[in-house]
Amino acid sequence: MVLSNIKISREEKNRMRLKLEEIVSMMKEMEKKIIVFNENTETEEYRKFWQELLENNRSTVRKVTNFMVRKCNR
Repeated sequence: MVLSNIKISREEKNRMRLKLEEIVSMMKEMEKKIIVFNENTETEEYRKFWQELLENNRSTVRKVTNFMVRKCNR
């Protein structure tokens, strides 16, 4: 069975989109905190960790928003 051919109701797409928008919003708030933490960190090893965490977070945001566009028609 190919999942991309499954018919999903508009109501279900809207519910999913709202949930994903909430997740993205939370992740963007987390990004702001990570940036502040990074700016206030002196140790290079820790700064590298904050940068890695920031990149992972941004990657996940892209993944979620791409899914939202493809699967929730937004």
